[in-house]
Amino acid sequence: MSASFSRDGKRYTVRFERLLSHPPEKVWRALTERKFIRQWFPCDIVGEWTAGAKLQFILEGVAAVGAREEDHHGEVLAVEPLRLLEFRWGREILRCELSPDGDGCRFLFAHSFEDKSTAARNAAGWEMCFANLDRALNGQAPAEFDMAAWAVLFERYVEALEPQAGSQQGAPSPGD
Repeated sequence: MSASFSRDGKRYTVRFERLLSHPPEKVWRALTERKFIRQWFPCDIVGEWTAGAKLQFILEGVAAVGAREEDHHGEVLAVEPLRLLEFRWGREILRCELSPDGDGCRFLFAHSFEDKSTAARNAAGWEMCFANLDRALNGQAPAEFDMAAWAVLFERYVEALEPQAGSQQGAPSPGD
């Protein structure tokens, strides 16, 4: 899978589109139930999936590196069960859309942010997350984060996105 990149005013977005072999009902559970979220998302999320609800993001390990206080808080912006989930994570906005496609579904994911120099690292990170989403949907345990695998994806995205997004930041280091 690869990401597309776009700009809308002062915000930038990386978008992914995947065809999943699982129906929207199963993928929706993976997007909204904590026991599944923890298997693929970069951190645990606590809160109700209703529009306007506050969310708490529990960051540990690699996900906590470079985190700001605001990265621990968010809000549900839109919910249409089995179709749309949009929420704010700190200053960033994540949008997941599902639509039936044969026996499976089409999964559209968009990550909107303010700093275009993080596009490649965001895209590489999401690719790793989506690999774990596949594992979760198939009943497998998540893979541990592998910095070397991330670095390969990151370099691929740097090459693809730098012409549009400019110079790219690497992985955050402790204290960033």
